[in-house]
Amino acid sequence: MNVFVAEDAPQVRSRLVAMVQRVPGAIVSGEAETVRETIQAVLHSHVGALLLDLQLKDGSGFEVLSAVKRECPSVRVIVLTNFATAQHRQASRAAGADAFLDKSQDFGLVPQLLREWIDSAASDASPEIRAEQKH
Repeated sequence: MNVFVAEDAPQVRSRLVAMVQRVPGAIVSGEAETVRETIQAVLHSHVGALLLDLQLKDGSGFEVLSAVKRECPSVRVIVLTNFATAQHRQASRAAGADAFLDKSQDFGLVPQLLREWIDSAASDASPEIRAEQKH
């Protein structure tokens, strides 16, 4: 699964990239720190999952979430934020987020979610594709 990381803090982005790289079957397909870069990259590539901060350098992650889900509804989105209020959680879900994580408490859940999605995609694949994935 190709995973794109959208995070404005370089240290956090580096941690996320390293975390994704340790998940079997996950490949970091790119990273960005702005709304514009993220939307362009995700819409013009084969991204299966997006790790999305709600606060980016040039705007809100909600802009990204809306654009991505409108144009590429199959992209799975994990919102990962320090703004873990009930309102942000509800707005993220309403905009199409597949998961909402509080950076201060749930950061370590990212690999588990990605593994679940990768396993789910593999089990949905045809027997021929599953056989190819094993080799």
